[in-house]
Amino acid sequence: LRALLADGYVHHAPRADLTAEQFIGQMRIINAAMTDMEYEIVQTVVEGNMVAILVRSEGTQVGELFGAPATGQRGSTAGATFMRIENGQVAEDWDAWALQTLFAS
Repeated sequence: LRALLADGYVHHAPRADLTAEQFIGQMRIINAAMTDMEYEIVQTVVEGNMVAILVRSEGTQVGELFGAPATGQRGSTAGATFMRIENGQVAEDWDAWALQTLFAS
């Protein structure tokens, strides 16, 4: 993942912007809690140096995730990621996920 992120990468999140290392740490937490996570790219739109991706994901929650205890249940969600590309790497991104559907599954 680190090789895909530009120097100075910023993940714009609702609570605070994250550096590459912080974002990778967040992804490690998600992958530890959802060990069999599968991602499906539904749609991709590219315009200039901007990319929009609609993603569906599904996995089994085997660990605590965002304060929710492990359920052992499969869950699914969908989200969109918007990226600005610079020299073939992601310079910054924004995303929006329907996480409530993950915990309701």
